[in-house]
Amino acid sequence: MELHLPTVRQLAFLSLCCVLATVRQSDSTFIPGRCLCPRTQPAVRGPLKGLTVHYTNPTCDRVTVIVTLRSNDTEVCLDPEAPMGKRLIHCWKRAHKVGRDVKNCLRRRRRNARPGRRPGQGSPQRTRGQGRKSLS
Repeated sequence: MELHLPTVRQLAFLSLCCVLATVRQSDSTFIPGRCLCPRTQPAVRGPLKGLTVHYTNPTCDRVTVIVTLRSNDTEVCLDPEAPMGKRLIHCWKRAHKVGRDVKNCLRRRRRNARPGRRPGQGSPQRTRGQGRKSLS
């Protein structure tokens, strides 16, 4: 059996390509123990655009809450143990269980009306000169 030089070169080149492709794929594998959010914040201000919750998995041992701000499309990681993170996780679970849109979770809750006021009762009308403190 004779070995032809062009055939040997082609075989060597093909083998080298296979090795390089395998090495490149193995370098891009995800390393266990790395989470999407290295640092978290307890809360964010401003209107929210999107919400993503990643539960614990083989690559990360904690729940990850990521919100997108509407003002500049920045993704911010929230602390899942903080009140805002807990509220969003609870709403996320409920929305997926019921089949609702997760965007409902992004609306801020309104504060309750002032205590002592009945619903439907407007603010009391002041008469001219009464009810204001004088500046002197």
